[in-house]
Amino acid sequence: MQQRAEFLREKMTELLQEVEQRERYHSWMDMQALLFAVLPFWKIVTVLCVFGLLFWFIWKIERKFWADQDNSEEECSCSDEEQEQELEQEQDEEEKQKEDEKTEEDQQEQEKDEDKQQEDIFSGVDMVLSIQSRQENCEEILLLFNDLISIIEYFVADTFFPVPAPPIEIDSANEGRRLLEEEIFLCLLVSLNAPRGHIFHLELHTAQEMPGKKSQIRVELKCTCGFERNLKMLCFIHTSKNRLKNQQPSLLESLCTGFYLDVEKTAYWFTVMIKTAWNCLPQSAICRLKVMQSRRSCKLQLIDISGITSIIEIKFGVQQGNTDIFLSSEETEAAYMPSTTWPQTCAVAEAKFFKHIAARAEEDNFYLRYMQLCAYILRGYNFSIYELKTVLMHLLTKIPIESWSWKYFVLRMDDILRYLHCCLEEKRLDHFFIGNEEMPAEIILPREFRVSRPPNLFQHLAQHPDRHEQALYEMEMLQNRFTTLLTTGK
Repeated sequence: MQQRAEFLREKMTELLQEVEQRERYHSWMDMQALLFAVLPFWKIVTVLCVFGLLFWFIWKIERKFWADQDNSEEECSCSDEEQEQELEQEQDEEEKQKEDEKTEEDQQEQEKDEDKQQEDIFSGVDMVLSIQSRQENCEEILLLFNDLISIIEYFVADTFFPVPAPPIEIDSANEGRRLLEEEIFLCLLVSLNAPRGHIFHLELHTAQEMPGKKSQIRVELKCTCGFERNLKMLCFIHTSKNRLKNQQPSLLESLCTGFYLDVEKTAYWFTVMIKTAWNCLPQSAICRLKVMQSRRSCKLQLIDISGITSIIEIKFGVQQGNTDIFLSSEETEAAYMPSTTWPQTCAVAEAKFFKHIAARAEEDNFYLRYMQLCAYILRGYNFSIYELKTVLMHLLTKIPIESWSWKYFVLRMDDILRYLHCCLEEKRLDHFFIGNEEMPAEIILPREFRVSRPPNLFQHLAQHPDRHEQALYEMEMLQNRFTTLLTTGK
């Protein structure tokens, strides 16, 4: 029984295993049948999925392509805009540069026109030498006459004639007119000092007018007792006439009329001394010095080796104290002028003022340009160079010195004429050196010059209405002449 039971269990086990195997086989076969049944459907689905994926990939690729193309177009458009902007900027810069160049060219042309205009102004003035070359020649002549005066000073050392000091270059009232002449003109003032045993006493006749036009130089003797050996002379006051006969005559007996120094006698004596001193210079062998007739000065004509003619006028003066005012031998407008009259002059103060202004401007004698043109346009009119010079000096203290350079020449000339016109309308032109509070400290003036009311140089116009009307008419013509000179150069 036990064996049979084991046998049955084995058989049951085998049957179960066989049944399982059959079930597995049938399930696999069913799966295959199912697979083979649904295979056509999956093929269709697979193909559709493949095509779908393909279309999806194509769509993505096209989208990316169009996006890249759009970006490239935008970049191209941006780059085009940037290029256009750059081109426009370059064009603007070029146009701006052209405008700047044109502006600069216009300025240069304007400056050239102004320079040409100013050159045209002077083209109407017939001058052989420029101001600079004239000044150089004047400096050489001044050195030459310094040597001449030194020789004269040596000659008169043991005499009782006036002792000359080194010459001072001064500006005469006719300076502007003489700048237009072919000859070089130089005006010098030689200050005379009293000889030993003499005193110069200045008698100033300024009660009626300033500067005094009727002043005189009184010559007085002074006692030299006790100093006779040092001075190598006898005392003119306390020595008998018999003993004085062995001594040269005093200045009162040689160059004076009465007790006053005589201008004409002094001029003649000085001319003789110049001729004598000239023969002592080596230049006398190659240059010619000719004495010209003059009553109250020593007027000379110098012709150098190159044939250039120079006119030198030497005036004489006695200094008033330690100031820049002198009593001089210059002539006045008076019809008759006694030979013992030595009118006051501001010529040295005037020359000193212009040197002071020129030093500040760092341009020597620049004012001569204005004097030159003033002299040119004043020809034929009743205005004097001195009146124009007075206007110029007033304006030099009112307008900054840097505004008087060459490029402002026309403007300053217009200012001069306008100032003169205003003075004519008001019938008043103040003297520059009397009562002027704007006078530079370098100019030393007598007290009466500083505290007095300035004289009116146009007083004659205030007293004569007809002359005033004539002056206004001539002023209008003068301005028209200046305008014509600017436009035509003639």
